[in-house]
Amino acid sequence: MRNVARVVMTVLLMVVLGSGFRWLYLNRHQFMATESALPSAADIAPVWATTLFDHGGKAYPLAQYKGKPLILNFWATWCEPCREEMPEISALASAHPQIAVLGLAIDEAAAVHEFIESTPVSYPLLIAENEGMPLAEALGNHKGVLPYTVVISAQGEVTQIFFGRVNRQMLQNALNL
Repeated sequence: MRNVARVVMTVLLMVVLGSGFRWLYLNRHQFMATESALPSAADIAPVWATTLFDHGGKAYPLAQYKGKPLILNFWATWCEPCREEMPEISALASAHPQIAVLGLAIDEAAAVHEFIESTPVSYPLLIAENEGMPLAEALGNHKGVLPYTVVISAQGEVTQIFFGRVNRQMLQNALNL
């Protein structure tokens, strides 16, 4: 009787594992993709309707950046790769003032204020708090990844998205610099 139970349990385990592997295989594109489809102009409409504030309370209506190349970098103070990429993004922003660069912090204002005091950057760091992740999702971040960077052309089209850490060369290539 014990041998029969052992055989039944082994067969059930093989069926469950086989079904799981089959499901993973059939849905592998969801897990293996490094990029998502680029958001359309309609998808990014919420960006232009958004106004965010820096740590000092200055308002930044994102609509003011329409007609200009724009880099939106979603980050958080607790995110190590986010902090690592900032000097390179800052260098790019300084070298190319014709390109708008904005850091959108998925973080609390106090944490961003403290971060800015110890790590100055050459581009505005805006407080996105709870509004940030839905905005990032509208821009194609369906994985919930930070850092997440979006390049928007002067024509208002998303031309490149990056999941994870970026460097200056990646951004320059995306902007054809």
